[in-house]
Order: sequence, then C-alpha cells, then structure tokens
Amino acid sequence: MSTYLGIDVSSDFIHIAYQTDKDWVYTKVANELKAIDEWISTMPADIHIIFEYTGTYSHRLAYGLSLREKTFSIITPSQSKGFAASLKNKAKTDAQDAKVLAQYGSKMQPEPTTLTDETLHQKKQTYKHYNDLMAQKQAVSNKIHALSFDPRASKDVIESLKVISQVYQQQIETFQAQLFDLNDDDFKQLKDKLMQIKGIGEKAATGIIIQTNGLKNFHSAKALAAFLGLIPTTKQSGTSLKSRGSLVNTACKQLRTVLFCAAHSAARFNLDCKELYTRLIANGKTKKAAKMAVAHKLIRQVFAIVKNNTVFQNDFQANRMALAK
Repeated sequence: MSTYLGIDVSSDFIHIAYQTDKDWVYTKVANELKAIDEWISTMPADIHIIFEYTGTYSHRLAYGLSLREKTFSIITPSQSKGFAASLKNKAKTDAQDAKVLAQYGSKMQPEPTTLTDETLHQKKQTYKHYNDLMAQKQAVSNKIHALSFDPRASKDVIESLKVISQVYQQQIETFQAQLFDLNDDDFKQLKDKLMQIKGIGEKAATGIIIQTNGLKNFHSAKALAAFLGLIPTTKQSGTSLKSRGSLVNTACKQLRTVLFCAAHSAARFNLDCKELYTRLIANGKTKKAAKMAVAHKLIRQVFAIVKNNTVFQNDFQANRMALAK
C-alpha cells in the first residue's frame, strides 16, 4: 500500500507532509533541482506524491520525480480547494495545505500523472509562443490601423510599429515551420491519423496532440472534452433555474478557436457531424451552439481513433445503424 505525501509548492520551498503510525510529519526543501533530487533519493519506493499544478513553480518537482521514476499525481487547485472545504479546516498554512493534499491522495487515490515526453514538451512551448506572437502581431496591426485614421499621426511611431510588425512576422514564420513541418516519426504518425478525420486539419491535429500529450493522460472522451473546454456548465436550482451555462474555462483559447473553425468544415463534410449539426439547427439551436457541439463530436472521434488505434470511417454511424437493424 502506498504512502501518500502531500506537497505544497511555492517559489522558494516545497512543503511536505505525510502521516506515520503515530503522527503527521512536516518538512520543507528548497525549490531547487539539486535539493529536490537529494530529498527524493531518501524516499522509499512505495510513496505516491500529491501536489497542485502551480505553473512554473511546480516544474522542478515534477521533473525531479519523473527522473527518479517516483509515482506522483498533479491535481488542479480547484480539486484541492473543494476537498479542503469539505474538511472544514480553519487554519491555512503551507504545512496545513500539504497535509490536505496528502489526505486527498489517501481518500481519492488519483491516477498517476505521466509527464509529457521531452519532444512534446518542447513542441508545447513552441505552440504557446507561436500563438503569443500571433496575438502580439495582431495588437500591433490594430494600432497601425487605428493610427491610419489620424491625419496628424506620428510618422516615426507608424514606422516603428511597422518594423515591430515585420519582426513578429519573421518570428511567426520561423516557429510556424517548427510546428507544422515536423520530422518526429511518432508525432507525424499520430498527426496523420487525426487528419484522416473530416474537419481536422494540420493546425487542429498539431494543437490537439501538443495540448493533450498525445491523449496519454485521458481515459475517457468526456474527460478530454472537459479539458479542452468543450463542455458547458449547468446551472440548476430547484425548479426556478435550469439553464446551460457558459463553456468551462479550462482550455487553451487558441486551440478552442481552431477546433471551432474545424467544426465549420466538419459540419459540411464529416457525415456524423453533419447529421448532428442539421438536427440541432432543426431543434432551434443557434449556429454557434451547434458548431460547438460538432467540435465536441470531433474530439470524441479523435479519442476513439487514437485509443482504439483504428482508421476514420466517414459513414461509421450509418453503418452501425444498418447493422443494428
């Protein structure tokens, strides 16, 4: 049976808590690779470490645990916050937060987390940087457009903005080549498999693979759709309030935009998605809502293709219904 350790991560220290037969033990280690590795080397093999995703602060801990092949689970802050609220703890310290995480592990026994392999980790950073460059270039373009309406606009400012825009464009083209001209065999095979799905283009396939670590950490299509922000929340209270809320804000916004564009194509050429889109429009749904449902359908097709290691069949539903008759 595993011993669950909770770790609260900050910029300077990782605060550790675990329970023995007698009492709770607390300690802290500097949030530095060498110190973390030295501490991990003293830990027994049967530990299961629980910690929150805290952006860059938790990267060193996850990397060190992965190198030592230790079992760990990274949970979201909302998961630990909800669990802590159920315990009704009054104190909130680093040690107490670490204790709550250890209790969460013992009670919930979450699935171990698998880190993105080095190639995909680099590609994920490239993908984010590429989208940041696109957004920054658009902001500069907007400024140039706004100044074009001012007869007294500074020529120096406009020229400076044009130079900045050209630099952004050069960087965008450089990173675009890295993203969409990939030589990695495994990555290319998976991308080619996804691009068999009608509606999934090169950008959508690349984004899905990078953002989901090749779907390695997902055991259901529902969990994948939730991660990508394609499941709306539900608001219900008694009989007076019952409505569909907004989409959950957990996705990379750029990727969700790409998937929405993919849904536009899928609603025309992907037979299952076309049937869904037509039915929803006939039932009074807005085009935007129908297309988001199609994006959700696409992700379910992606999950099925990858997890079952099959090829895409554009008439899958029709064939299945024919066999059922």
